[in-house]
Amino acid sequence: MLDRQKRTTDVNSVFWQEWQKYQDYLYHCCLKWMEGNSTEAEDALSMAMLKAREKMGKNLQPIDNFKAWLTTITHNLCMDILKHNNHCIVGFEDADAMCCCANNTLSVEGVSQIENPVLAA
Repeated sequence: MLDRQKRTTDVNSVFWQEWQKYQDYLYHCCLKWMEGNSTEAEDALSMAMLKAREKMGKNLQPIDNFKAWLTTITHNLCMDILKHNNHCIVGFEDADAMCCCANNTLSVEGVSQIENPVLAA
């Protein structure tokens, strides 16, 4: 139990040090990928942080390039959000799309739900 607790503490410490080092870089990437929408970029960055922290805790192998690893997670998340947004906007005449988009939220692998500002407006 103590070893597991120490490992969790070590993982948290390493994660937050690395996250803080690359947070500004990742925000600017999100801003670019989210087509300049700062609100969606901030939401995506927060979700990417949660997802990366969760994945790091489950990862048994060392991460050789933390910046690349974080960038990949963040990019994939941004693309998922954009796909969701475009699906809801383009496919709104489709009954399935309406059901998917009816609650204006996106759940990304159980991490959290975000409001879709495009649909909320």
